[in-house]
Amino acid sequence: MQLTLDRMKSKYISQIDNNDQEIFKDNLKILNNQIKQIENLVNEFSDFARMPKPIFKDNNLLSILNDNIKLLSEIDNSIEISLKKNSEKIFLNCDKEQLSRVFFNLIKNSIESIQQKTEKNPNFNKKILIEILIENDHIHFVLVDNGIGLNSFKNLKDILNPYFTTKKNGTGLGLSIVNKIINDHNGKIEFIPIQNGAKIEINFNVNG
Repeated sequence: MQLTLDRMKSKYISQIDNNDQEIFKDNLKILNNQIKQIENLVNEFSDFARMPKPIFKDNNLLSILNDNIKLLSEIDNSIEISLKKNSEKIFLNCDKEQLSRVFFNLIKNSIESIQQKTEKNPNFNKKILIEILIENDHIHFVLVDNGIGLNSFKNLKDILNPYFTTKKNGTGLGLSIVNKIINDHNGKIEFIPIQNGAKIEINFNVNG
């Protein structure tokens, strides 16, 4: 489909009257966006349906978190992302790629939530606070943002259902994948509505 659109553009753009060229370009742009949405849906459905079994190794969660924070900070540098920890190294027997996907998805969701809030109220300090603590045999991960929040959800359990989404271009599979990964790692995730934002808690048992 994408290839056909590109050919149409190169073949017909010069044959279209100048007054109609912008309309033609706008229509092609709409089709391009729809193709991208389909591609995202297919990719996420494939990931969800054929999620590989985790390959467990001892990994430093702080290293995985810092890599994702550094990467995602580039999306919107007006959002302050801070990390609090009680140890310089926090190890968990886990699949590095899958846990990285969890952190990436959750932080990205918070960024998008703050950006959505900014559309109506641009004048606030945009913040994402992340805390990861190891206490006895448990690792406690907390993410708090001051985005649009969770109070609009009638039933928070719906968030983890496949295909449930409140985003314009969302597939509703991202958090379902996150939940599956956490379950595969004997962890639990909880979404907590707070005033002016959202809070997410994940707990892992270090001993499995």
